[in-house]
Amino acid sequence: MSNILKKELDCTCEDFLAKVYGNRSKPFTNAVKSLFVSVLTRNSTLVKDLSALLRHSRKKDECKRTQEMVSRWLSNYSFSGALGSYLLDSFIGYVTEQTTVAIDFSDISKEFGGAGMEGMEMGWDGSRGCVAMGHDFISVSIVGAEHKDAVPLYMKLGKGRHCKEELLYDAIDCVMEKTDGKGWMVVDRGLDDAKFIHRMKRDRRNVVVRIKEMGRDVFGNGRRIDETLERFVFEKTLLNTYRGARSAQVRFAVGIMQYCVTAKVKDAPVYESKVLVVESRFNGNSIYMYVVCPDEVADDPGLMRAYAIKAAQAYCDRWQIETSFQTVKQEFRLEDARVRTFKRLENIFALCVMAYVFMTKYLRGSKRFKKIIKLLGDNVETLAFKIHSLLSAIRELYLEAKVRFITGRPRKAEKSDSAQMFFVLE
Repeated sequence: MSNILKKELDCTCEDFLAKVYGNRSKPFTNAVKSLFVSVLTRNSTLVKDLSALLRHSRKKDECKRTQEMVSRWLSNYSFSGALGSYLLDSFIGYVTEQTTVAIDFSDISKEFGGAGMEGMEMGWDGSRGCVAMGHDFISVSIVGAEHKDAVPLYMKLGKGRHCKEELLYDAIDCVMEKTDGKGWMVVDRGLDDAKFIHRMKRDRRNVVVRIKEMGRDVFGNGRRIDETLERFVFEKTLLNTYRGARSAQVRFAVGIMQYCVTAKVKDAPVYESKVLVVESRFNGNSIYMYVVCPDEVADDPGLMRAYAIKAAQAYCDRWQIETSFQTVKQEFRLEDARVRTFKRLENIFALCVMAYVFMTKYLRGSKRFKKIIKLLGDNVETLAFKIHSLLSAIRELYLEAKVRFITGRPRKAEKSDSAQMFFVLE
């Protein structure tokens, strides 16, 4: 089974990498294929593990030679440049006027990072809840009920912790230029400042921003945002997820965001931007958002309601980008990488992003997918005795609305065309 699966997977990986990189030199092609298959199958980004598939024996000299070869590949080649073009060119067609495009930051942090790790800086590690050395990266991804997994349009690793603003605007400009400004961008707390709102308003973007600073006086009454919205009536709506619809409530009002470019200069110009302020509530919890939208929306109650519901839906969709970070970092062990130069880490980052795209999008549509699934099905008993596989399968099916259940003898064709019964899990 392992030889058959290896052959099918190797051929599928070759086809995928050819689409990403096109015609490249044979040394480059061999290098990227070897490293990509290692990341995909070895569950590790350590150089010693990436080189394991290239060894014919476990002799010390051969182990050292293959590790040195992998290190040279990571130093001499660049795997990230073509990846950016591939993501945009492959998935930009999914973006329509109503598509939710989530933008968020994550990080690669190192408990042991510091001396000798090029460019690393101290910053907050959200996954472990502590301050650690590392690098930030940004993702711009298509999310929504029609996609079970976030579809990345743009992912880039920045050097250190103080490059977020540069990464943010470069990412937005790159994606919006390619989409001709289509889509609804949604960002989390931390970007609710007046500068960002003003720039998005100036560029005529539809943007949903979760509010972090609730004490800002955007209504001109001296009250907190949540206190002001309590005077308005909730309207019921449904939010869609790929697992089904969920009921929610929204209420909204028009506010003004003021921005001064040079706040310390007397008589400096102050710019005012109208924003729709929305409260979305489900399961008893409220989320507050600014919606950057055309000014005419504020003059039309019907448009205000439509934009408020769309904002609530967009923020509900946003969670998929968080799960994509978890997959990239944990399933491919991105933070285990122990390379010292930024270029090597950037190459490993690109390989992990490619592995995520390969598993979530490319493999499922490949011509060999059915055969790979059959191989897995034929060996399901072996897989089920692995605790990780068994738990993963149980957890996934437990959340499904319907599961296929086959029981008893197959029925005769003349009586029924189906031998399947479906039971609903509540």
